[in-house]
Amino acid sequence: MRRTLAAFLALTLLATAAARARGPSTPEERKRAVEATRKLEKEPLARNSMELRKWLFQWIVEIPDIMVSSCSGPLSVLPGDESGRHGTELFVQSVFGMAAFLVENPKKKDDWIAVQTAGIESVLAAYRSLLKKEPEARWPELDALAEAKKKGKLRALVEKEVDCEPPGEPAPPSEITI
Repeated sequence: MRRTLAAFLALTLLATAAARARGPSTPEERKRAVEATRKLEKEPLARNSMELRKWLFQWIVEIPDIMVSSCSGPLSVLPGDESGRHGTELFVQSVFGMAAFLVENPKKKDDWIAVQTAGIESVLAAYRSLLKKEPEARWPELDALAEAKKKGKLRALVEKEVDCEPPGEPAPPSEITI
């Protein structure tokens, strides 16, 4: 079953209200979030992938201590994909990858390039796994990002092509179907 979520509107506008309703993430939740993210990278089409995505997304929205930003750039082509190539699932993976990076590297929370790069790397990991199951799910944009990563140029590409809103300012809403 597919659900439409106003993903980044929720991340930017609802996060503050939800954070008032609960405290910071727990060590157990952070561990679960990283494990779920890595599982989705390895098995993006796993039987329980929808439940993992729903939990991760809800957790990211609710917690006050890990904030990810919506940015336009090379992944902008993915949301709303109706071609059957799992573009939306791949796009949302970037959010999970950024959150997992922040859990593992809390001192880098102000390095937006590192955070965005980690999100893209998570997408690329899930994309590689997806192509093993569905070779027809190829995205030229993701192939180009994979090539940049292979050449050691992904961070530079992110710095050049990713456009982020200043921290604390809401990004325009994007409809995300997961």
